[in-house]
Amino acid sequence: MRTFIRTLAATAALAALVLGTGASTAFAAGASAPASVARYEFDDAWCFDFGIQYDCTVTDGTLIVTVTPDGREIGRIIFRETVTSYDPSGVQIGTFKMSSFDRTVFADGGQDSTFTVSRYRGSGPYESCHGGYLLRIVDYEVQVEHFFGPHCS
Repeated sequence: MRTFIRTLAATAALAALVLGTGASTAFAAGASAPASVARYEFDDAWCFDFGIQYDCTVTDGTLIVTVTPDGREIGRIIFRETVTSYDPSGVQIGTFKMSSFDRTVFADGGQDSTFTVSRYRGSGPYESCHGGYLLRIVDYEVQVEHFFGPHCS
């Protein structure tokens, strides 16, 4: 659960950059100017000791903002996270990997479309699972598809 909350926090931070950067670059882009692209990298790593095990997390994220000559703003977020779990003696006992891709288009003064794909895979002494979801928002209509492998709850 902590991993999911950290993932949401990182994605929210990158999304905030999309909105802030998109607004400032939109004013700078003229109708005849070529598309402008800005790229931001986010990387972090940390470990947390639970007493009976410790988890080490590595995250990598990329935010790419494109402002087209016609004024559309396209934000893409690529995010990966790996959590490796160890017992107190340092022996690896499990892993959890998550990757996601988000693409949002802002046009005509609002959010025009969103597309998100997220996949995860976990294995360890407590659970082994894989799955993901596909989220689309087009013309303000939300469509979500979930897919789960065996042993997922």
